[in-house]
Amino acid sequence: MEEIWKHTKEDLQSKVSNNCFKMWIEPLELVTSKEGEISLACPNRFFLNWVRENYLADIKKSWERHGGTPRDLHLRLATPPRRSQKEPKNSSQLELPLPLDDNGHLYRLNRRFTFDQFVVGTGNSFAFSAAFAIANGDHSPCSSLYLLADTGLGKSHLSHAIGNHILNLNHSTRVHYLTAEEFTNEMVVAIKQRRMDGFKDKYRSKCDVLLLEEVQFLSGKEKTQSELAYTLDALGRYGKRVIFTGTHFPRDIPKLESKLQSRLTAGMVTHIEPPDFQTRLKILEKKAANEGVQIPAEVAELLATHITRDVRQLESSIIGIVAKSSLLDKPIDLRLAHEVLESVCDSREAISIERVQQIICQYFKVSVEALKSNSRKKGVVYPRNLGMYFCRKYTDETLESIGQAFNRSHATVIHAVDSITRQIQEKSGVRNQVEFLGHQMENPSSITSVLDPHKL
Repeated sequence: MEEIWKHTKEDLQSKVSNNCFKMWIEPLELVTSKEGEISLACPNRFFLNWVRENYLADIKKSWERHGGTPRDLHLRLATPPRRSQKEPKNSSQLELPLPLDDNGHLYRLNRRFTFDQFVVGTGNSFAFSAAFAIANGDHSPCSSLYLLADTGLGKSHLSHAIGNHILNLNHSTRVHYLTAEEFTNEMVVAIKQRRMDGFKDKYRSKCDVLLLEEVQFLSGKEKTQSELAYTLDALGRYGKRVIFTGTHFPRDIPKLESKLQSRLTAGMVTHIEPPDFQTRLKILEKKAANEGVQIPAEVAELLATHITRDVRQLESSIIGIVAKSSLLDKPIDLRLAHEVLESVCDSREAISIERVQQIICQYFKVSVEALKSNSRKKGVVYPRNLGMYFCRKYTDETLESIGQAFNRSHATVIHAVDSITRQIQEKSGVRNQVEFLGHQMENPSSITSVLDPHKL
């Protein structure tokens, strides 16, 4: 087993950077229990979770390549060394320290999220180009980027890729990655412990690149918003790079101060669209290659047809297929793909633009012709905006296709979606109405039972 582990580590050393190998692979210790169980001992829980998420798949592949059985290989916490009698009881030192980057900070970026692992398609090409440009620094037209996307479309991947790329170019760059929630919590602790000067110094003076995820969490947090605004001003004065991610455009985040909205959108703002069919096929092929398998074309097409809006679900489907095929010794075929589909997505009838228009027209008692007309009456504009909102939410159509179906431009579709999203957040009546109509979209048998809007 020691020989297999030796060759496995040699494989991994050739695949990852020297700094990464020393940080995450070298500290692992091969342990065999009395019962014959083979484990890789990790110094602490954080280390174990990080290796499991980022490196365990590659470790098992290499382990198997050199004659080992991957399913028998496990991660576990190392047994803490016995404390000597002379050692103080309150000693909290670990045998191995938490991995740090070259600046002494805990390395929090996912090393798997790189630009070469990001699948570029029609819906994310501009976001990819903008992210790559700002990561290279000198080639970027501005120093700030806001990545706007729904959950599961790749904004975090690009955020991590920016950080990883910058650090690969220069390990001494001071990159701070955290979520808006973590920024808030860290500031609260600093206030309670009277360490605000240190907090300000960390993010204003000792930061070259700030990666701030999920900024919609800042909603209603006035003190955090104020502190972040001052921080962004300080970083901006020195030309530091700042990358934000969020699920809403800043102006649509409720209770977000206008001065912060302005700072968040001071640079490039790019929206990541759901992947089209060809991009989904590329994502599946890339994930399958990373898992070391080839999937039949008909299986890939089935998955790409049924999983339309969430990249994570696409990746989960491949992981599920590979796992089932390996554990149950089944071939990767359409039958197995159908089994996996049942667990990663629902089997609801596909929702089309025509179906959305039918429900909207029946509910509001307007005609499709009225939705497509130039009428600016409230009784037409609101149903039209709702129709475009639901088409964006439930169909796989592009902004251009949705716009054509309503005789509008793609910019008008974006405006309609933003308008309805804002009203959902601010008006309970609109929120209830959207939830009700959404139920009608998702359940074909309920079309005939659509209620009168005045009775809702």
